[in-house]
Order: sequence, then structure tokens, then C-alpha cells
Amino acid sequence: MPLPARPLLQLALLAAAGFASSAHADAEYDAALAACKAVPKSGTRYVAVTGAFMRPVPRADGGLVARIPIAEPVKIECERDGWVRASAEQPSPSVGWIRADLLQAKPPTLASLNADYAAAAPDQRKTVAERIVALTPYQARGHQLLIDALTASGDAEGARKAAAIRDRLLDPKPERLSGEPKLLFVIDRGYAAPIARIGDDGRYQEAGDSARYFPPLRGLHYFRNGGADGVAQVLDQPLSDVSGEALVRIAPATARSDDARGLAANFPATAAKPAVAAVPAAARKAAEEALRAGLRQQKVERAQIERALKAKPDHERDLGLEIHSFEAGGAGPVTVATVIWNLPPAGPDMSDTSVAATAIVEGDGKGGYRVVGSQNASNAGDGLETPRFFDRLDLDGDSVPELIFQVGQYEGVSYQIWTRKSGQWKSVYQGGYVGV
Repeated sequence: MPLPARPLLQLALLAAAGFASSAHADAEYDAALAACKAVPKSGTRYVAVTGAFMRPVPRADGGLVARIPIAEPVKIECERDGWVRASAEQPSPSVGWIRADLLQAKPPTLASLNADYAAAAPDQRKTVAERIVALTPYQARGHQLLIDALTASGDAEGARKAAAIRDRLLDPKPERLSGEPKLLFVIDRGYAAPIARIGDDGRYQEAGDSARYFPPLRGLHYFRNGGADGVAQVLDQPLSDVSGEALVRIAPATARSDDARGLAANFPATAAKPAVAAVPAAARKAAEEALRAGLRQQKVERAQIERALKAKPDHERDLGLEIHSFEAGGAGPVTVATVIWNLPPAGPDMSDTSVAATAIVEGDGKGGYRVVGSQNASNAGDGLETPRFFDRLDLDGDSVPELIFQVGQYEGVSYQIWTRKSGQWKSVYQGGYVGV
């Protein structure tokens, strides 16, 4: 239905105002940048406050580029009217304008801030204590100084909130947010991303809007090698608004670790950490035979098959053979093997073809092993999918863990969940795409 004339006119006026505002912002940015280049200045300064806002233009209400944490160095390009144009590496590489009075020549240290606190007037101690907490968030003394300063000023509610933050930082607990479904997360290289929502009927679905799952300081149950291994806590640097991920630390670590890799959940999926078993020779032999069969189905030549099965894991190029054995509760010992291999191009104008095979074997009760699950894939280009075993976790409480595979895809990864039914392992879910 056509809109009446007046609303159409109003829409046109609003659109014109938007274009004008955008043009003004561009002009302001260009003018500030030109003035900066006309009078360059070099050097390094350090954030002196709990966090300094970096803005696209030198104006307090000029938008936001990043929040630069205390003691972080910034490289100066110029200084103008009480603002500096600078670049910073944390929390991510960024360039913009920062108020000059929020920076200082030397980085603040715990010793210098303690001295400032001792010399501060009573009404200034809260500000200094906040800086101590920002610089050393996992040390109890700074939190206590802040609580004392708030109490002395008569701010009982502020002191209560400061104590709650202290407790969450120093002794994080896993939690499930109000109204939140059961969720499975992956933790890889110190980042967390939701990969599946688990319904009351046991079915798996896409996790949905991830931003709400990552409020700063929330805790998640952390699992590695099928067992509980502590708490993963969201840091105050969430990336969920961009990529569906958040930075996490594995307590008691005080920062993100590139080595942190496993699963997490907002519910206690398991209580014990079983030992990882060595791969029995007979299980390895059975798994490799099953992989050979899968590669032969894809018409891979024998020589290439043997090269693939001798290749060590290369996670940078996503190639090679991996075999894992473990006790799978009521299913007994299980061995999972995956192989991924690139075949040479069939012609001068053709691309490489990647082949992949997965085999799951279990003991047959007679000293041998039988194949109880498999998948094969052969593809190239943007349709590439290369599954590798990631971890295991009992998600439904039946004493048999689900198997989680990480599936390499074009510019990202997704995840498969396999479950055991009637003596066979089947893939029941694939989703949770995370870009790389």
C-alpha cells in the first residue's frame, strides 16, 4: 500500500538529514586528520586511567573506536587541542584520538599506584583503587582498598558490588544464566564460541544469538579429554558482537592462553576426568584398514593412501593422520581415527582435491575390533570439509560420551556431534560455524 504524502516527506527529510550528518562526520574526520599530518609528533605514552576511550574524531561525543586498558602503550602521531592521535595494539590494533590528560610518559605500576593511594586525599582514594584493580585484577589487596574507600565514603552499595566483582575474579564459579538453554561451547586458542543448544528432548540445534551468552566474568564448566578441568571465565574483552566469540581464561590463569583447547558448557556434563589410553596395536591396525577402505571408495590410488596414513598431523595445513583411544563409559574402549590428504591436481588447470576419512572402532569381545562408525569426504574449493576428532563429553548423562569433531571449512570451522545408538556411532548434528 502506498504511504500518504506527509510520511513520505518526513522519510525523505530524515534520509536527507542522515546523509548530511554522515557527510559532516566525514568532513570532521578529514579535517582532524589533515591538521594532524600538518603538525606531526612522535613518541610513546601510556594510559594512566582504568581505561581510555579512543574516538574517531577529537571530541568527547565523537563515537568510539576502542577502550584502551590501563598501562597500555600508545604511539603518538600528533597532538592537537588537548587530544592526541595515536595507535594501540590492545585490545585490538586500532587508531584514533585520545584525550591527552588520560596518558602519561611512563606506564603506571603497582608500586606507583600504591604510593598514589597512600598520598591521596580520602575523596580521591576510590579513583586510585579502581586503577589498582584495573592493573592487577587478580590480586586481593587492590579489591580490598577499593572496598575500604567506598565504605569510608558511605557508599555501602558500591562496596557490596565491588566485593561481588572481587569474588567472581578471585574464585569464579560456573553458572547458567536466567532463561538460558543448555549450551555446549568450544574453547580453542583461548576463545570460546557456542556450538549447539541442547533441548530437553536431547536434540541439538544451532545456539542462536551468541552475544547474550558472554557477559563479562561469567563462568562456564570447562572440560578436556572427556572430564572436568576447571572453570572458563569470560574476560572483559568480548568479541561476540563481531564474531560470535569471547576471550576466556581458564582459572586460575589470569589471562587468555593460546593453549586453552577443549569444551565448555553451562551445565555440569561430567564429574570425573578419565585417563587417556594409549592406542592398542590391534585397534590401530583395524582403524587404519577402515581408513584405507574409505579412501579406496573415493578412488584414491594405493600409493597416495599409504602416504596419507604415514603423514604426521599438520594442523597448520590441516593434513595427516590422527588416532585417539579412550574409555567411553558403557561403550568400553573406543578408538577414533581421521586422515586428511591433498591429492595432486589431475590436470594443469585443476586445483588440488582434498580427501578425508573417519573411522571409529570398538573391541568385539573376542580380542579383535570392529568398525562402528565412519564417514568419507572428497571435495575441493569452497566446498571443502575436513573433519578431525576434537574431544568427547557425556552430554546426555547416559555414561557414554558424545564425540565432537571439528570440521575444517572454507574460512572457518563447524562442529559435529556423534552419539552411540544400538552399537553404532552416528553424526546427529553439525553446526556452530566459527570463522577464522
